[in-house]
Amino acid sequence: MARILVVDPEDDVRVLIADLLAAAGHEVHRAANGAEALARLDGATFNLILSDLTLPTTEGLGLYREIASRWPQLISRLVYITGTIEAGSIDYRLALDAGIPFVIKPFDPKHLLNVVRVALIRP
Repeated sequence: MARILVVDPEDDVRVLIADLLAAAGHEVHRAANGAEALARLDGATFNLILSDLTLPTTEGLGLYREIASRWPQLISRLVYITGTIEAGSIDYRLALDAGIPFVIKPFDPKHLLNVVRVALIRP
């Protein structure tokens, strides 16, 4: 299926998402923060990135900017997973303006898998 990077500071959330995606047939790699995510992106090719917006060492927006400058082809393959997003916030406007889908925690596993499926067919 797809090679997916899951970036979330909460170990239990990373494991939950990774297990869910692996059960759906995907190869899943994990990172706990933005710096770790960037190191993984430097060393491998991924089809999709699922990232929390609140990350230690690199906020979600910082990770977005790094991906946009270093791997622009991955911007259409970025999905935010977040526990909080406020309408009108910079994060919300960025997600809307860039067409980045987001999943709100807690999430329904079927919804997450559907968002992943749709994101993987985006150009």
